[in-house]
Amino acid sequence: MKEIYSLYISVAALIVSVFSLGWNFYRDVILKPRLKVTAAITRVGPTETGWKDFITVEAVNFGPGPIICNGILGEKRHLICFWRKRMCFYAVEDLNNPLNTRFPKKLEVGDSFMQFFNLTEDAFLSLDPTHVGIRDTFGRMHWATRKSLKQAKKDFQKEFQKVDKSVAQMP
Repeated sequence: MKEIYSLYISVAALIVSVFSLGWNFYRDVILKPRLKVTAAITRVGPTETGWKDFITVEAVNFGPGPIICNGILGEKRHLICFWRKRMCFYAVEDLNNPLNTRFPKKLEVGDSFMQFFNLTEDAFLSLDPTHVGIRDTFGRMHWATRKSLKQAKKDFQKEFQKVDKSVAQMP
C-alpha cells in the first residue's frame, strides 16, 4: 500500500515538472515582446516657420519585456510573388531633426517612440509600400497596421496630387 502512495507522488511530481519545463520554454523562447506600429501623416507646430507636416512611424511596446528597435524598413510585395521580386527599403532617419531619437532605441514595457520623416515628394511613401515596420534585435519585423498605412498613403497621395494640379494649372 505504501508503494502505491510513492508511485502517485512520483507521477504528480513528473506532471508538475513537465508543466514547469513547458512554461519556462514558452516564456523564454516563444513569448517575445510585441510592438504596435502605426504610420501617419502628422502636423507638428507651431515653430518659427509655422506648422510643418511629417511622415511619422510610431511604436508602442506591449511587453512582456523590453525590446530594442534597430530601424524602420518597408517592402512592396506583389500578388504574383513567383515572377516578381519584392522590393525592400530602409528608411534612413533624419539626424538633423531634433524630434527624432537615434537607433538603436530601447523600449521598456509601455514606452513608445516616434520617428519623423520630412514630407517630400520623394519620401518613402512615394514607393507605394505594402508594409512599413520596425526591425528589432532578434531580426523580427513588427509591421504597421494595414489601416494606418493605407490612411497614410492616401493622405500622401492627396498632398502631392494637390501640388501637381496647382503646378499643372500654371501658365
